Amino acid sequence: MTRLREQIITSTPIEEAFANTANFANIQNWDPGIAESAKIGEGPVGEGTRFDVLAAFGSRRIPMVYTISEYEPPHRVVFVGEGSTLTAVDEITFAEVPQGTAITYTADLTFKGVMRFVAPLLGGVLKGVGRKAVEGLA
Repeated sequence: MTRLREQIITSTPIEEAFANTANFANIQNWDPGIAESAKIGEGPVGEGTRFDVLAAFGSRRIPMVYTISEYEPPHRVVFVGEGSTLTAVDEITFAEVPQGTAITYTADLTFKGVMRFVAPLLGGVLKGVGRKAVEGLA
């Protein structure tokens, strides 16, 4: 398993930061590692909401389905993503700070198949991807 953890402070109020981030249909707006994302089905975003996500890794496009497994507005949301080569558990927490909102993004990545042998060699690349995603939240 590979763990990525990044934090950023944004001037965005906590409720707005949470609402925008918890709706993974918006993820391609702040994460350059995502080519496309769309909410599956109708209704409000909450526990059980699913998203079709197309992750971009170099020239590869990796389809995944992310499901909100824990939803605690406006402080915490957890997504579980499943793809053919990867399972991801993304926890995003939000805390009010004098400057606005501190957002902490933790991703636990478990690679499948052949990718589990390659993943240890990608540590620096993966950390860079995580850093860019969090920078996009600002």
